Amino acid sequence: MTTRAMSFVGYHNSGKTTLVAKVAEHLRATGHRVGIIKSSRHGFDFGHTDTGKLASTGCPVAGINPEQTMIVLPRSMPIMSVWTHLEADILLVEGGKSLDFLPRILLPRNPDAGDDPQDNPQDSLAALDNGLALGTWAHEGPPKLPVLKDIEEVAELVLQRGFLLPALNCGACGRDDCGALARDVVAGKADPDECRAVQDSFSITVNKVPLAMNPFVATIMASTIRGMLCQLKGYAPGTIDIHLEES
Repeated sequence: MTTRAMSFVGYHNSGKTTLVAKVAEHLRATGHRVGIIKSSRHGFDFGHTDTGKLASTGCPVAGINPEQTMIVLPRSMPIMSVWTHLEADILLVEGGKSLDFLPRILLPRNPDAGDDPQDNPQDSLAALDNGLALGTWAHEGPPKLPVLKDIEEVAELVLQRGFLLPALNCGACGRDDCGALARDVVAGKADPDECRAVQDSFSITVNKVPLAMNPFVATIMASTIRGMLCQLKGYAPGTIDIHLEES
C-alpha cells in the first residue's frame, strides 16, 4: 500500500491546523503531492458570505474561480470517497478522533492555555491515543510516545510510518476490523500490506488512489473481467491492464 496518511488529533485550540499546514508545506516543498482533509464534529462556518447563504439552502453548491474549485455537499462522505478526489499521494487529516484506520500524532493540551469549555471532559490523552499514536507534538503525552519538536521530524514520521487502511472492516486479515489491524501496525506487530482489501493480484485505482474491496468482491470482479476477455481474439493469460477515462 503506497498511500501515506496521518491524522493529527488533539483538544480544541491545541494547534492542529497550524501543525498540519506547516507539515503540508514542508512535504510539498520536498516534492510530494499532499492532500488535506479536515474532520469536524460540527458544521463548517462560512460566516456571512454568499457561499454560506447558498450552502444554507441545503443544496449541493460549487464555487469556481480561475485558481480554485470548491464543492459543498449537504451530506457526509467517507474519507476514502473524498480521498480519491484530492489527486495526492500523502493524506493529512486534521482531527478525526474516531478514525481508527490510520495512525495519528497527538497534540496534548498546552497547560498554559487553561480550560476551554469546548473541550470534551471525557477525552483523556489515553482515549485520544487509542493505540494509534506514533508520537506527540511539542508536549509530553502518554508514556513511551516520542515527543516531536520540529516539522521535519513530523514529516519524516509521516513518510516512514504513515498508512491508510480502507475502513471496510471486512475481517479478511483475520481481525475484527481495520482498527485492530491499524493498532497492530502502530505497535510493530503487523504490516499494512496484511490488509487483504487492497491486493496486487487485482487492483483498481481511481485518480491513482487504490479502490478498496473485500476479497470476495475482488474475486468476483476479476473472474468476470477475465471471463469476458478470454472471449476476445488475442487474449492470453498474464498481466492485464485496462485503462478507462470517465467522460
